[in-house]
Amino acid sequence: MTDTAKPPRIYVSPPTIFLLALLGGYALRAVFGAWLPIPRVYLEGIGVVLLSMAAWLFVSAITVFAEHGEALNPSTEAYTLFHSGPYRLSRNPIYLAMMLFGAGFAFASGNLWALLTTGLAGLVLHFFVILPEERYLSAKFGIEYTDYTRRTRRWI
Repeated sequence: MTDTAKPPRIYVSPPTIFLLALLGGYALRAVFGAWLPIPRVYLEGIGVVLLSMAAWLFVSAITVFAEHGEALNPSTEAYTLFHSGPYRLSRNPIYLAMMLFGAGFAFASGNLWALLTTGLAGLVLHFFVILPEERYLSAKFGIEYTDYTRRTRRWI
């Protein structure tokens, strides 16, 4: 564990990445069409399930942040490595919640483009947010973080 590790520089906040993805998906649908070819009742049902999962996961994850007095901004220093709540199942439950939200919204509205842009946002998040965060946490918490990565998957 070292106090000299510097938090990663994240140039675009993760919520902004997902908002831009959803807006992009809706703009693309407005121009090109592309509805998901599934009956509306199923789309809405899948959407509601995914949106509900996203809400539960997001609230559970930010509750852990609040309990430890940590900032949600990935560019700020981390003082605690979380192992409780949804962090037992995923190292990135907030980002997973954002992906579930994007997919849920895309399904509920039948928007193929929003589903694709949500996937693209996940890739951007992986390479430009998660990997830098992981390098920082590894430098900051050392073997404790390495052990955590062996026990807990990155996404699900």
